[in-house]
Amino acid sequence: MKEIIKTIIERIPPKTMFDSHTIIDYLLQNESDTYLQNCNGKTTELYQAFIGQIISDISEEGSIENIGKSWSLNIHKTFSVCTCWKKL
Repeated sequence: MKEIIKTIIERIPPKTMFDSHTIIDYLLQNESDTYLQNCNGKTTELYQAFIGQIISDISEEGSIENIGKSWSLNIHKTFSVCTCWKKL
């Protein structure tokens, strides 16, 4: 899963902001089999947190930085808070 998320982030233009919901939505639209295979019975909330942690781990490698919080559309088509990132 980490390698797929890294590939998604690599496609984002430099100096562009994105949030965790964007990555999750991209996974659902373009990598749905991988998304479902890695769920392992987690609740939606726990699985979303797991994906957020992967993004955070990638940020430690220096390609993105945490710039705060975002309020955006989630997979339930409601708005909620998630982490906002900037591609370096």
